[in-house]
Amino acid sequence: MRTTEPSPTALPLHDFRMFDVLARFRLPLLLLSLLFVIGGSRFEALRPFEGEVIGLGLPIVTVCAGVAPFRDAHSGLRNGVFAFGAGVVLLVEAACYRAVFEGEVASPSGLVLALLALSAIGSLLFEVAGARRGLRTRLSAWLGIALVFAVFFPRHVSAQNLFGSVFAAFIVSLLVGGGSGLFGGEMAVRAARG
Repeated sequence: MRTTEPSPTALPLHDFRMFDVLARFRLPLLLLSLLFVIGGSRFEALRPFEGEVIGLGLPIVTVCAGVAPFRDAHSGLRNGVFAFGAGVVLLVEAACYRAVFEGEVASPSGLVLALLALSAIGSLLFEVAGARRGLRTRLSAWLGIALVFAVFFPRHVSAQNLFGSVFAAFIVSLLVGGGSGLFGGEMAVRAARG
């Protein structure tokens, strides 16, 4: 009876994880997303739909990218970061929902702004906790993008040009939230190690 050796490229069933699949297909997914954004923006009828998808999907993607490196952390830290990330997603989505579906231009309430500021501090603390356990994350930068998006987008949304509003909010959140989160996280990690 002939036995066959398992293929060295085959993944064992117990090692199959969503994050592993996303890591393998990161570049194709990025290219498809870029094609979706650029190609869809050429068609006037698709622009409002694209604005809705990106306006609600962007915070989810950035938070998932931020918490993903913690999947290899010990269970206490991993569960804490994943729960924190889920809370941030709910908070950001609540801030963006009315802007996306009702075109309502309004600043988030004082309570929401306070919770967003606390989330920024929490991301720094979790990034430092991960660094102390040898994880190299950019949690503050990724979450900074989502947090600034939740503050900027509802204040500057235009129902007539939802796609343009989302795109402008993304650029601002990338530069301000991502940049300050990257800098703040790096300084916090260095201070904790020093």
